[in-house]
Amino acid sequence: MSDNRDILDFANRFEAIAADGFEGRPYRPALVELARRVRVQPGVAPQVAHALGVMIGLIGESAPDGRFASKIAILREAADLLAEE
Repeated sequence: MSDNRDILDFANRFEAIAADGFEGRPYRPALVELARRVRVQPGVAPQVAHALGVMIGLIGESAPDGRFASKIAILREAADLLAEE
């Protein structure tokens, strides 16, 4: 079982990958690999996906002009990968 620190650590790792993508660096292989590592841990993927949802909301609220739209899209992609069976 993971605690909140583990969940936040995974969410922050996804955010760092999204930041790379936002800056134009390749991100997809790292995103897919991290999602795979999270999914193999029972019950963790939904918690991390929820944390990413909160993060997406906060980022969107902090920049209503949409300047972080690509970063948000990458974080949504991560949440979608976590939902895959």
